Amino acid sequence: MADRQGDSVVEWLEIDLHKLSGIERVTLIDEILDLLTVQELGHVRESADKKRAGKLKDARSAFITEMREKAEQLDLTFEEVLEMETKPKTRKAASPKAKYRSPEGEEWSGRGRVVKWMLELEAQGHSRDEFLIRDE
Repeated sequence: MADRQGDSVVEWLEIDLHKLSGIERVTLIDEILDLLTVQELGHVRESADKKRAGKLKDARSAFITEMREKAEQLDLTFEEVLEMETKPKTRKAASPKAKYRSPEGEEWSGRGRVVKWMLELEAQGHSRDEFLIRDE
């Protein structure tokens, strides 16, 4: 190797990484990774994880700053916007309407497992139709 006098490898090899597309940069990295040992790959992984964490932190900060500015334009705080988005949906599903009524006044929608009182009445020879709730 020639004396590089403190130049980075890309400067020494005269590679302008900014002229490469993202796919070309990834392809270059893949080609280099093919040549590395397991130990070298471990170092690359640690370095990549650290760089990713730093860039993620920066991106998160930029995102929060941008959202705060947008919220401010609406005369809201970022916290108010987050609160709006995280409120639980309080809409409750409607209970199914009763379809059958026992002689004692117990009601059953006709959905799911057959209720005990209906099973007992059917065992006595009654028909479910006898206990249908007619529109009153």
